[in-house]
Formats: sequence, C-alpha cells, structure tokens
Amino acid sequence: MSDKDQPEDPRPGRPQRPADGRDGRDSRDGLKPRRPIPPGARPHKTAVRQLPPRRPTAGASPAPARPRPPGPRTPTLRMGSPRRRLRVTMFGLLFAFSLFAGRLFQLQAVDAGGYAQAAATGREATAVLHASRGAILAADGTPLAVSVEAYDVTADPTVVARYHEDVDELAGKLAGLLSSAPEYAQGGAPSVSDLQAALTKADTRYVVLAHKASPATCAKIRALAVSNTSDPKTVVGVYTNTRDDRRTYPGGTLAANVIGFTDSDGAGKAGIEQMLNARLAGKDGQESYQAASGVEIPTTGVNMKPAVDGESVKTTIDPDIQWAADQALSQEVKKTGSLSGTVVVEDVKTGQILALSNYPSFDPRHITSADVPNLGNRAFTDPFEPGSVAKVITMSAAIQTGVGEPDTQLPPFTSPQHVGRYIFKDDVDHGPWSLTMTGVLAASSNVGTIEVADLFQQHGVDRDQTIGKYQRLFGFGQKTGIGFPGESAGLLDPPAKWSDTERYTVLYGQGLAATAVQDASVYQTIANGGVRIAPSLIQGYTDASGKYTPAPAPQQTPVVSAATASKVADMLEAVTTSQRGTGTTAQIPGYRVAGKTGTANRYDEKKGTYNGYTASFIGFAPTDKPQIVVAVSLQAPVGAHFGAEIAAPVFTQVMSFAMQSRGVAPTDTPPADLPTTYGSGH
Repeated sequence: MSDKDQPEDPRPGRPQRPADGRDGRDSRDGLKPRRPIPPGARPHKTAVRQLPPRRPTAGASPAPARPRPPGPRTPTLRMGSPRRRLRVTMFGLLFAFSLFAGRLFQLQAVDAGGYAQAAATGREATAVLHASRGAILAADGTPLAVSVEAYDVTADPTVVARYHEDVDELAGKLAGLLSSAPEYAQGGAPSVSDLQAALTKADTRYVVLAHKASPATCAKIRALAVSNTSDPKTVVGVYTNTRDDRRTYPGGTLAANVIGFTDSDGAGKAGIEQMLNARLAGKDGQESYQAASGVEIPTTGVNMKPAVDGESVKTTIDPDIQWAADQALSQEVKKTGSLSGTVVVEDVKTGQILALSNYPSFDPRHITSADVPNLGNRAFTDPFEPGSVAKVITMSAAIQTGVGEPDTQLPPFTSPQHVGRYIFKDDVDHGPWSLTMTGVLAASSNVGTIEVADLFQQHGVDRDQTIGKYQRLFGFGQKTGIGFPGESAGLLDPPAKWSDTERYTVLYGQGLAATAVQDASVYQTIANGGVRIAPSLIQGYTDASGKYTPAPAPQQTPVVSAATASKVADMLEAVTTSQRGTGTTAQIPGYRVAGKTGTANRYDEKKGTYNGYTASFIGFAPTDKPQIVVAVSLQAPVGAHFGAEIAAPVFTQVMSFAMQSRGVAPTDTPPADLPTTYGSGH
C-alpha cells in the first residue's frame, strides 16, 4: 500500500504511525529506519537482542507505562460493597412488613365486623316457624277441617356423619318407626333409601326426613336407640322440633266437595281450602340462631320473625242438612245406576247455601285413594241442559211483560207439532190439549211452552230478546260470584246467535246449559218475591287475635215483581197438586210445596252427541212463606229417567228433613186453585 493510501490520523498534530506498522521507538532511539524491501525481494530474519530489564535507581521516577496496544481490555475484578445490598434488603423487609401490618390492621380494625359476620353466618342455623292453618267451620261452629299438632322430622347430615357409626342402621330404624305410625297409614312415610339419601346428603346441614309426624311418633324417634359415638340412648343429629301441623277432617266425607283438601305441604288444592288458601294459610315465620354441631350456642341470641296464624272460616253449611242430603243422594244414585248426582239446599231469604252434596264423592282423610273426577264440585263445575225446570223463566217473562197470566188459555195443540220445517213434541204423543199457562207448566208440555212464547209476538214484544234478557237476569250465563275453584258460567248464547231450532228449544231448557247452583238460584228468586240474592258459602272470618269479620253482603238483583213471583209460585204449586201435575211425588204432608220436574236430553262430551238423560226436580217450601230451596239432579240414570220418578223423591226426603231441622212450621193455608185446563181439556 503506498503512502497516499495510508489513512489520516483523526487526531491533528499527532505523529503518524510508520507505514510498516512499527511503533516508532527506533526513531526515538536515534536509529535509522530500515529501507523498504524492494518488491519481489525475499525478506530475511533479523535477530532481536534481548535486554535485561532496567532496575530503577534510588530516587528515580518510575518508567512511564508502555502504551496499551489496541484491542479489548481485560475486565478488572473489584470487591463489592455490602452496604448497598443491606440497604436493599432492609427496605424490602420493611415493605413486606408494612404489607402484613396493613393487612392485619384491615382484618382486626377495618373489616373485623364483616369477617365476624361471615363467621357467624357460617354457624347460623335457620328454622321455619310454620303458621297454623285456620279451621273451616260449619254454620253452627262444627269443625269441618282443622289442623292438629304435628312436627317435621329433620336432620343435620354433618352431625349425623360425625356421631353415627352406621347411618344405614339409623335409616332403617327410622323407616320402620315412621311406616308404622298411624298418621302415615295411607302413605307418605319415607322409604329406607329416601332416608339414606337424605341423611348422607352433602353440602347441607338441613334436610326434612318426614312431614307432619304426630307428637307420639316424635317421642318414639327421640327415644330410638342406635349405634353412635355419643349417647346410645339418643338419636344425634335428628330433630323433631319444627312445628308443621297436620290437616284433618273430622266429618270425613261430610261436605268434602265443598271443603276440598290440602296437599302434603299444607296448600289448598280444591274447594274452600283452595278458594280461601291465602286467608287460611297465614304467613310462616323464621328463627335464626348460632349453632355448633347442630346445637344452639348459648348467649349468641336468637333472631325471630314470628308466624302469623291463618284465619278460621265460618261457612253457611248446616251439617245436619248436609248429612241428610248426602245420604239421600248417594242412595238414589246407587239405586238408579246414575253416573253422578248433586243436591243444592239454599236459604230463600239470604241466598246462603245450607248444603251442597255430590255423589260420588271422596274422603279428604284418604286423598291418595280418591278418584280424580270426584275431587271437584259438580254443582259448580259441570253445567248441563236443565230441561223443563227452566220453563219457569219463560212463564215469568210472559207474566212480567204482560203478555199472559196463569189462567191464560192457549190454543189447543197436539204433539208432535210442526213449526215451520221443524217438529217439536212432548214426552208423549197426544191429541189436542186445551190448557192454560198453569196447565202447560203443570203438565210440563214443550209444545205448550212454545205456544206461550207465541203470545210475545201477538202483543208486539220481541220474544227472543225478552227471553234472553230474563235468562240472564235469573243468573244463567254468568258465574255466581262465590269464586269457587273451577266454577263454570254455563253456556248461554245471545239471541242473535240462536239457531232456528234454538229459538224454540231454549224456551224449555234445551240448547243452553247451567250449573246446579245456577238452577237453584232461579227458584230462590221466585221464592224471594222476585229478588235474586247471589248464592253464598261463607259467613265470615276470625283472625288469630279472635276478631270476627263478616263476609260482604251478597248482591241483590230485582228480576221480576213480587206480584209476578207470587203468581209463578202458585203455578209451580200446581205442578205438585193438580191432577195433571208431574210433580205429585214431591208432596210433603203438612206443607205446601212448589216445584218443577225436569227430564232433559243429556249431551255426552265424550261421544260428542246426546246420550241419556238428566233427571231433575227443583222446588221450595212452604209455598205461602218460602224458606228453603232444594235442587236435585241425576246424570245418566239407567232405566227410569224422569225427574218425577227419581229426582222428586230425593227432594222430598231432603226438604222434609231441612224444614224439621230448622223448625219451619207446617202450612196452615190452602193451596191456590188455579185452572189448568179449559173446555174439554183433552
């Protein structure tokens, strides 16, 4: 490389390194530089003389350090100072200590209450304080449904696992004891497997082993001897101190379809038990306390929200009349092979239902063995075509509107009879009958009732609208207002929807449907001077403090005038007294009786067509001073099926008993003498 190719020293004023790479000491020592080697010449080696190191003389300055050749420096190791590390460690320890101290302060001072509460919550045991269900009473105070002392059998699985050596043994002995208890004779006792599962249940300290055990059964449980690590004479971890009363029905089947029943949890599921469940049930309370191993810790205090017991309900049911109705109905249903039957007994002046019988029925004490169709109340839930008992509405409307009177003579008519392109007939075919309006009602003539309806047209009165109006005023097509579970409003189309045939059949109770309670209310209206009083089942309520509150007064609706009602009552009496009357079997010695038979074609829901009959009799007594209404209906009887044959005798039995039971004085006036025929009659 030539001189001009040598790099310049970046430090100005400094001597440059010789081109051959020597450090220049030869020049400083006064030696001449070597001549450059000619190109292509072979270099030769020159021996280097080794000089001994110089020894410094006394007082001489040390020789200057030889310049360090370029290249990486060798690191120098030095001893570190411990002070810095100590300071870092000290600050670290102080920081950690401050964290622990702060957390301790938080736990002990700031959050102490919260953690104490959390710890207490972990020890907290809670028990439900069951409210006592109110009683259901008859009108005279006779208990129909009451709650008796009983307790739930509960357990703490944690305590059971700790103290019992053999949980299976405990489960087996408890199952045997409970299954043999009288209160579980109809079922409801837990099985061995159920108890095993409950006693070993994880993540809980409270399980219910059995509901509503009697005090006697609870005493036997407490005395049960099993293997455990504590006291072999006690059952540790199983408790019988949670009150849960058992519902019982002293009268058995008496008014069962009115009272209803409760489920295993004590909730009403039918009848008044369901209808007034909120009043009867009351409100449960709660008790909380600190416990260890299932045992209350003394001095920790108890938090209690007391239970509010339910109200007792006083009904309108007369237990004696109810019993008589039950007996008479069950005998007739069995005798006639009927599918079912109902009896409704109502107070004329108050609208109170004194008895309401269903058959078949059920025993609320043995609800698990009852047939589901028998658990309701057919008198409220099952509407049926009333038939001739509804003719009283047509007669009342005719008299009230002034188109006819009890002695109005109708044109002679035959059965069957053609009306337009339709044929209508009575229960028997007959030649010309010359009857009054009273005679038509007494003979229960369908064709004659159509003749009465023609009087509306003759007097310029809209027949259909008038009949529809009075059917609704008498209570058809609407619920009673009692609020009974499953109650039906019946079936009543407005006149605009009536078919050509229904315009005639509704006049005598076919083509519409009403419940037994609605039917009874029609006759209560006539017996009460034309004023309909909504039927009622409840007299009042008594709360836990003993305060009695009467039920609201039932609604009263004027339907027809007192004069009209009196005339219709006399016409109904002719049904039971006249030679032509169909209800002579309903007579009661010593009393005047007004009533009406009914034999209607029965619509079968399952078959979707008419099949069989509904036999009815509804009446009141005494005619001159009405006190009681009795309505009887039998569904699908086998063989005899006329209301006069099978329903009227039941009416007679129940009405006779009811009047004697309530002290109704015998009648001292003669019956009205209304003409039923004119001319030759028939």
